[in-house]
Amino acid sequence: MELTFNTSTLLDIADKLGLIDSIKTKLFRNPDSAAEKLATVLDEVSKIYSSLESELVKFLSLHFDPSADLVPERQALLTLESGPLMVRMGQARGHCHKIWNIYQNHLDRWFHRVLSPQEAADMQRLFEALSYGDSQMELAIQQLAGWLGTAAGETLDLLDSGSLDDVQQRIRAARREVQPARQAIAQTLARLVQLQGDFIAASGTD
Repeated sequence: MELTFNTSTLLDIADKLGLIDSIKTKLFRNPDSAAEKLATVLDEVSKIYSSLESELVKFLSLHFDPSADLVPERQALLTLESGPLMVRMGQARGHCHKIWNIYQNHLDRWFHRVLSPQEAADMQRLFEALSYGDSQMELAIQQLAGWLGTAAGETLDLLDSGSLDDVQQRIRAARREVQPARQAIAQTLARLVQLQGDFIAASGTD
């Protein structure tokens, strides 16, 4: 079994966020209360990526000690097999709607007041991608959910057969399979945290 999606789907939003890097100096020279709202947007995007990483870590951190009660590990596999990331997809949609509302109600006026018409148009396209254009995000979640459900199911089959050595090997193999995706998530989160901190500082809030 292999992870079947291109990690560019996870990095694409990070690349788009580079637009904010390119114009943030202008925004800081013309402060607005909307800076706090922009920090909120970045936090909403961070939540999506953090959720992906959290579910993956739950699986990859499982350890099967033959001398211990394995009921908790089996319960964890059963939960992961059922596809908890699909729930995250619904949450991601909610985050995307919130992002667009913040853009319309708070950020659009600031961008058009401070930025050039081209830059303001670029920012509108960015927020449309974060809001309406969340199909890439949904695709990434769907693919990770499918991978995780399959990996958990295979591991559960091995556990039920009593082959704990094979179970541990499967977990180790899964870590290697999903490592590129986790690296993409980590890179995106790092950029989000940096930008969020910049705009929190600019807004003067804690």
